[in-house]
Amino acid sequence: MRSGTGNKGSLIVIEDDAAEPVRRYNFNTVAAVVFIALAAILFLIIPYQIDKPLINLGGAGMSNLDAETFPQIVAGAFLVLGLWYLFVSFSIRQRNALRDLNLEAITNVLVTLAIMAAYVGMIVYLGFVVGSAIMVFVMSSYFGNRNYLLGLAVSITIPLLVFVLFTKPLATSLPPFPVDELIPESWIIHTPIKYLSNKSIL
Repeated sequence: MRSGTGNKGSLIVIEDDAAEPVRRYNFNTVAAVVFIALAAILFLIIPYQIDKPLINLGGAGMSNLDAETFPQIVAGAFLVLGLWYLFVSFSIRQRNALRDLNLEAITNVLVTLAIMAAYVGMIVYLGFVVGSAIMVFVMSSYFGNRNYLLGLAVSITIPLLVFVLFTKPLATSLPPFPVDELIPESWIIHTPIKYLSNKSIL
């Protein structure tokens, strides 16, 4: 704001619209802090969540890096990104559109989070294919799918293809179906499911 004197001695007040905006925190700042906290937690717990290899294959032409090195590099990159986000968040002028979410949108988000949380347990106790099939079928039905036969076919086929792709060509381990724990040996379906499970299908 500037002041001056007119031709007849009257005081004239001029507002300066180009004044530098005052920095303040907003929802981007909160998101950045959460992002930083999660990245720091991941960085610290990674060494305790990755088992040490039973055999050290390091040697000629091989890297001797620890198993947790690359996950910690990724977590460190997230931490740096969070710090940058925190720095720029003070200059961001953006309206928080999350306040405009209605009850239906909030419910959909909460239901999705609940399904994904249950999915973690299902993978552990039911295996990747069965757990993924249940998750996909339940979520697609909740969000409007009414062709249940098609939904069931897709829910089984896609996880099955992913499982075979990862366990065969990519030689990656995924949780199999725990047939011995869930199906009694006296049941007629135990033998074929046991065979399929051992053949990396379930």
